[in-house]
Amino acid sequence: MLWSRHNDMKVLPSSRLCKLQLTNASGRSLFVEMVFGVQQCDSDIFLSSQTTEAIFTPSTTWAESYAVAEVKFFRHIARQAPHEALHLQCLQLFAGILVGTGFSTCICKTVAMHLLNTIPPSSWSRREFLMRLQDMLWYLRSCLEEKHLDHFFFGNENMPQDIILPSAFQMAEPLNLFQHLEQDPAAHVKAMRECDELQDRLTRLLFHGQ
Repeated sequence: MLWSRHNDMKVLPSSRLCKLQLTNASGRSLFVEMVFGVQQCDSDIFLSSQTTEAIFTPSTTWAESYAVAEVKFFRHIARQAPHEALHLQCLQLFAGILVGTGFSTCICKTVAMHLLNTIPPSSWSRREFLMRLQDMLWYLRSCLEEKHLDHFFFGNENMPQDIILPSAFQMAEPLNLFQHLEQDPAAHVKAMRECDELQDRLTRLLFHGQ
């Protein structure tokens, strides 16, 4: 769709984003969303107006965003990986089977990044695709059993050098994303049960296409 410089612009209501509706002379509309962010010093960490996966975040509260750092990490892996590496496909499929469970996309990416930081990129080929998927599920299960999953960007001594973090992140103790499971036995039982369901989902998907 071609857009001229003569568009009708309408600002749409939003408590967090800048939402615009652009309408051209033919009546076709294009919706644009702009997310605001404040960079922390010269790092790859931002405070963002975008909503988080928290149950409720007031519109006046800007959450920390690791999106830029995550993009740089995956670019770092891509530069090292052979052309046929399927690590992103592994991540996409793993995220797909998590839909409808209590595991967030943050947990999914954290598991993937930890494994990508330890398993060589050359080991994410088509031949090893199923093994890497199973590794992701096993890693998640292991972390659930221990009720401990380290945040990837806090206190990680194996961080690629091209990712710039605030000094507080580098000196911090690792942040446990599963700390709530230590304090809530019922939530831990539910998470373990959902992990078993994930194994069943993965088996059905791989062998039955469902």
